[in-house]
Amino acid sequence: MDADDDGGGMTTYGQIEQYFNNLGLDGPSAQERIDFIFPFIVSLLPPPLVPGPEADGDSDSDDERFSLTSSSSSDSDAGADPAAVPPAAPSDGEDHISRLPDSLLTDIVSRLTTKEAARTVALSTRWRGVWAATPLVVDDAYLVGDEGIRDIPIVRAASRCVAAHPGPVRGVRLTRVSFFHHEYALRRLVADLVVKGVQDLVLFNRPWPLDMPLPEDTLRCASLERLYIGVWHFPKITAARPPAFDKLRELGLFHCIVENEDLEALLAHCPKLEVLSLVMGYKSPSRLRIVSRSLKVVVEWMSDLDEVVIEDAPCLERLMFKTIGERRPVKIVRAPRLELLGFLDLSLHTLEIGGIAIRAGMKMRAKAMVPSLKMLAVNVRFARSEEAKMLPTLLECFPCLETLHIKPVPSKYHDPVHDVEFWESLGSCKCLESHLKTVVFHGPLTRNHEFRFKNYIAREGKVLETVMVPWSAELEDHLSSTFPGESNAAVGVGESNPRSGVIASRWRFQNAIDLALDDPFCVVRAEA
Repeated sequence: MDADDDGGGMTTYGQIEQYFNNLGLDGPSAQERIDFIFPFIVSLLPPPLVPGPEADGDSDSDDERFSLTSSSSSDSDAGADPAAVPPAAPSDGEDHISRLPDSLLTDIVSRLTTKEAARTVALSTRWRGVWAATPLVVDDAYLVGDEGIRDIPIVRAASRCVAAHPGPVRGVRLTRVSFFHHEYALRRLVADLVVKGVQDLVLFNRPWPLDMPLPEDTLRCASLERLYIGVWHFPKITAARPPAFDKLRELGLFHCIVENEDLEALLAHCPKLEVLSLVMGYKSPSRLRIVSRSLKVVVEWMSDLDEVVIEDAPCLERLMFKTIGERRPVKIVRAPRLELLGFLDLSLHTLEIGGIAIRAGMKMRAKAMVPSLKMLAVNVRFARSEEAKMLPTLLECFPCLETLHIKPVPSKYHDPVHDVEFWESLGSCKCLESHLKTVVFHGPLTRNHEFRFKNYIAREGKVLETVMVPWSAELEDHLSSTFPGESNAAVGVGESNPRSGVIASRWRFQNAIDLALDDPFCVVRAEA
């Protein structure tokens, strides 16, 4: 990108607009591009704390909503065997729900929308106290009136909800508003969130063509545990007013303008941060440099960066990419617990470990190895010799690798130099001899050089249990002499007989940041 004459990052949305408009006179305009980008980045967000309203859920009838005081069984019992349905107990007219402990009642109310939860004060004096103690959840999906989205009512309604609630604020989610011309309401809202101890904040601005600064008080929300901000110009961080994010564990920066030094200063003031995601950034920041003693997951998702540097991350377990743009280095200086890396794109990423540039066929040194890595995902064009020959080198870099994900990328270019002789003469390595158990191909194998790599893995993998390959006509021809009669969505090769199954992709943003998933790339479902 040539946003600046000096080659630096973009610092205003005006520069991004100019870049988009320069992409091509016949293509989409900057306005059309941002109209597409904004809903896309919103779709990547974590699910709301309270499920969104149904498309036809405009009725306010209590009979069509969850009731706190009764349960209608007419729908659930419809069609059931009358003899199997026990008779309802006679009602004694007592309000048994109100006798539940305050903690349980508060938990019930916290699961309702703000509008529904506030209505509970009409039930009894007891419920008024419950509502006052219930942590508030505000979502602008429920603030849209009959006339559709109108910025002024939504901003005011959100601000008034927060200001009027006597209790704490659990979460606020605003993704449908342009805050331009509503700076005062925005500042007031953020100031109230600081006072009310908000824990979860999703704050997106519908910007175009404006350059909106994120309110500086956002950095004073010391109670925040999760923060996702979208389409803002991040404030300058100074030593006089550093961020107060002592409890923050999850941070997402979506399509934001952040200077390199401000991002680094931000990370330095997040002592408990575990998950960091950078989504659709355009050269600002131009560098993702990680120095953090707490981070476990770093995700770069469709951002245009000049380089990624993991300088000192003693707790980092996962480094993941969905990369676009130009070729860039990925430098791993210190990450002793790194277990998962991918998708490493061999056409867009150069890899440097311990200050040593990793090149195909190089003699491996201990300093260039990451023995902690257990799972690697790679995009590779097998037709390109320099990319195909990197795969054996990567297996040497990660000697304890257990799972390898390979996404074959088609290429019109074909370099025959690395074909038969290269793979047949290639020897083994520690990874293949002692650790690699599973190889999954994310795409059918259609060329001979792809099959030769698979054969190399199967030949040298001494502890290999499964090689999963999506089914194709070429694969059927390749296996017909050994495993006649097989036909399915995928086949696992590496045992005495093939094991059929289905490869289901998991490669989505929300799975990338989810530490609970052992494998965020795919799941293999074996068929009986």
